[in-house]
Amino acid sequence: MGRGHRGRKYPDASRAVQAVITKSGRNDVVLIHGIHPTLVSAAVESLRTLSARGYHIVTVSHPRTTV
Repeated sequence: MGRGHRGRKYPDASRAVQAVITKSGRNDVVLIHGIHPTLVSAAVESLRTLSARGYHIVTVSHPRTTV
């Protein structure tokens, strides 16, 4: 999705969840990080829904950079 500052664009969790679900597609990488309280709430529901639809959920604790 690659669009930052979702906390400002989606001030309530239900709108953020809807955006994640409707804009996610095959072979997409969805990055969710909890920098806004609204997005923390939305992350839980989004991950449940995506998991139920067959998405693979992984945690990236140390992103790897290449030079």
